Amino acid sequence: MWVGAVWRAPWPASVWASILILLFAAACQGRDAATPLSSATVSAVKLIVGEDGLYTVSGDALRSAGFDPAAGALSLSVDGRPVPWEHVGKGEQTALRFYGQANRRPGQSYRNVYWLEAGHDIPALRQSPPPEDGDLSDSGWATIHIEEQNRYLPNAEPGEDRWFWTSLFAPAEFAIRFDAADPLPAEGSLRLRLWAQSSAPVNPDHRVIISLNDTRLGEAAWDGQGSHQVEMPMPSGLLSAGENRINIEAPGDTGAPADSVLVDWAEVTYLRRLVAGDAPLEFGGQARGFHVRLPVGRLEPDDVAVWDITDPSSPTPLAGFEVRSGELRFGSDGVSRRYAVAVGEGLLQAEEILNVGASVLPDWPGGADLLVVTAPQFRESLAPLIEARRQQGLRVAVLDATEVYDAFSHGQPDPAAIKSLVQHARLEWAAPAPRYLLLAGDASYDPSGYLDDATEADILPTQYINTKYTGWTASDVWYALPAEAFEDDGISLKTRSEIAPLEPMLAVGRLPAQTPDQMEAMVAKILAYEKGGLDTKWLLKALLPADNDAPEFLREAEAFAIGLTGYDATVALVEGDGSASRLAILDAFDSGVGVLGYTGHGSVTLWAQEAILTVDDVPELDNAGRLPIVFTVTCLSGFFPHPTTPSLGEALVRHSEGGAAAALVPSGAALLEDQRPLSRALADALALPSGGGSADIRLGDAVVQAQSSIADQSEGVREVLLTFNLLGDPALVLTR
Repeated sequence: MWVGAVWRAPWPASVWASILILLFAAACQGRDAATPLSSATVSAVKLIVGEDGLYTVSGDALRSAGFDPAAGALSLSVDGRPVPWEHVGKGEQTALRFYGQANRRPGQSYRNVYWLEAGHDIPALRQSPPPEDGDLSDSGWATIHIEEQNRYLPNAEPGEDRWFWTSLFAPAEFAIRFDAADPLPAEGSLRLRLWAQSSAPVNPDHRVIISLNDTRLGEAAWDGQGSHQVEMPMPSGLLSAGENRINIEAPGDTGAPADSVLVDWAEVTYLRRLVAGDAPLEFGGQARGFHVRLPVGRLEPDDVAVWDITDPSSPTPLAGFEVRSGELRFGSDGVSRRYAVAVGEGLLQAEEILNVGASVLPDWPGGADLLVVTAPQFRESLAPLIEARRQQGLRVAVLDATEVYDAFSHGQPDPAAIKSLVQHARLEWAAPAPRYLLLAGDASYDPSGYLDDATEADILPTQYINTKYTGWTASDVWYALPAEAFEDDGISLKTRSEIAPLEPMLAVGRLPAQTPDQMEAMVAKILAYEKGGLDTKWLLKALLPADNDAPEFLREAEAFAIGLTGYDATVALVEGDGSASRLAILDAFDSGVGVLGYTGHGSVTLWAQEAILTVDDVPELDNAGRLPIVFTVTCLSGFFPHPTTPSLGEALVRHSEGGAAAALVPSGAALLEDQRPLSRALADALALPSGGGSADIRLGDAVVQAQSSIADQSEGVREVLLTFNLLGDPALVLTR
């Protein structure tokens, strides 16, 4: 039984995936580089770059960041890999140059982190052959890449870009406009990357017609869903200096009931005259040397940068070139190479220059039971919670995410750094190992800020795992699972036959705050919940609404109630238009229930087709003194990384006047049969002990107990384990 949408239909998974994409789309800090960071001298800084090209960093900019470029030998690296650079100018006019590249890891920001530090040898320049007049070429092959990031595709293949430009639902057309500088008559090529969203029995089921400047270049037809690249020749003389237009037409004539294609990017490769101006110049060729026209004015060799970027991951600065009479001349070896030339405004500036924290995270004195990873803006709001945990006897280590990135991922905001912190603390810090990880800050699948209407920033990343029905979705549980549970990519779970039951190393929770006020509200609710009051009978009540769309939902809610021993549990079936169920849920918030668990269809913002609870209901809740723990056997109600639409789970834990103390909610879609093992295991874990004794338990311990007790290791069940995330403090004490 499917629980991931608010209706059911007997369609195959491929059709469901397409529907989810459409539903998903519908539902779905830094310092200015000129501002001094510190008057003290630092041993390393991070240079943040956002595009490919030749960069210059002045001595003044480095000194304003507290870094002395003249203090001695320097080294530059990215991801821990050495990067060549060159030193130009003297004294106060000194500058550093390097060829930088944007970060292209799916799921991460395009901003890349280059690490400059003292104490290593200066890399040598490569001497170019002397330029000889008869062998110099004044032309080269340039590639124009045209791309916009407007639409997110959650079911892209591993390693693929998940952001696309626009969609074409045939019959439709799309025009891409771009400028070409200094084209020369020669045959070139045009490449397009497309992604087919639809699939139909006819073959082929997709067809596009490609034109350039109103001249038809050709067509492409193919079959099935997924990525598809089109490449075709571009006739000589067709490209114009200045604006050009590529037209993509999807005529819709394949016979398929739907032909839906996403456009990702276009690339035009053409022969151009070599002129360096205010824009960077990159070109390829296999001449014995090149002649590049330079801007008018007196230029010295230090004013011009020439690099061999044949291997862009290991670029090389050139020496021995000549600058005279408005031209640049340099020799080559006659083999196919690519070069980058920049002068003046063509030299890019780093977006930011930031201090580096400790490159090796020190041991935390005395170890830690609770790891808290957060951002500086939340420190003050978190302070009461940290103090409360210490008063309860927990050892607490609080780290800024930047510290963790600097220590474990070379400054790049990467979920792997936080996982490395967990492993480091377990192996290197004083025993016993940490039991809880609290991620104090929200996440977003738009870390680059592509969407103009985004309201939810990527403050503290989650890991995205590739699931059957939702595609890439959020998994904070990933931080707690051992490396041996995953394939070599560190993300894909091994097959059932290769692994033992998944047993998290610790409990993980997230306080999904975007602002200090939201964090303060969540902390206040947690402390109020634990403080309790004179009347605590409501804590042992449970309301378990069940969708009426299928009898399996009711049976599962009843099974949860049976497992929740010690509670006065009420199962409430949704009936009619759902208004009675909605009133019962709102009354339960008001009068108080310890557990509120919904089973049935749902989405990012609501429960059930009848909308028995939605994000619009949350601001009206006034139950700050009686906060439940919420658990939903549904789909997407905990999709916290949505950049424009806070999920229902987030809304419940953020609401300052009521809502929930915590919520264990899914970030993905799944089948009820795969959610069932976790649901029943959680009921057992929350149940009161039958033999007496203390009923107190920390929420994270109950969740880990449930996760670790699941014997079924089928693919769907393991995906459920990974995608049911705790929005709340895993160290929350459940006093019953």
